[in-house]
Amino acid sequence: MSDLKLNGITPDGVGKIKLGNTDVQKIYSNETLVWPSLGPGEVEICNLIWTNTNYTETELTAGGNLPILTNQTDWYNAWQAQTPAACYIDFDSNNSSYGLIYNYWGRLEVKKPLGFRLPTQSDFSTIFSSPCFTGVISNRYGANPGVWDPSLLTDTTELGDSGFNSQGYGQGVLNSATGVVTFPDFGVKESYWLDSIDATSKGFGLFVSNGYLNGIIKGNSTRWMLFVRLVKDA
Repeated sequence: MSDLKLNGITPDGVGKIKLGNTDVQKIYSNETLVWPSLGPGEVEICNLIWTNTNYTETELTAGGNLPILTNQTDWYNAWQAQTPAACYIDFDSNNSSYGLIYNYWGRLEVKKPLGFRLPTQSDFSTIFSSPCFTGVISNRYGANPGVWDPSLLTDTTELGDSGFNSQGYGQGVLNSATGVVTFPDFGVKESYWLDSIDATSKGFGLFVSNGYLNGIIKGNSTRWMLFVRLVKDA
């Protein structure tokens, strides 16, 4: 979309356009935000701006970088020590295009871009509730095509329409008794960390069920190994 221009000038922030004496905060074309413009890799859904790819940052808010671990022994040790860490699916850097999977502590301590934060359960509820969302099919939050298993995702109605772009890259889980790490549900599910506000829920996922995508809240467990999407108020 082209930049908004007034008399040939592109306004560069809130306060640069006024309606009478009031600062204009946003301008829409129908339901599409045209100013301020979205940054690369951002999509607006229901007055929330989301990142539309899985996060890959390793810089920590307190300084330094969290490690990208390459084996389940190191992952288990980080879990026992409750230290932030990340990895790629199957501990394989060839899967770097899928984004990083973060552990329970890494999700909180990794640095976020200015204004962005981990989503809450309420953020996901907003985009899955009326008037932003109708019906039971959550296909619009998937990617078209993504890596969703076509033999299971048989109803592709509205697939990818929102721009959220959930690919279906699965998740990870640690068996705390054995130290074994698995990466299940590739092509069937993709799961993301939530913020720590809700004590009972720490993740949200999209998964294939009954031929289309559904959303599911994941319980609070330090064993989860999930992707990160970020959000901010529009």
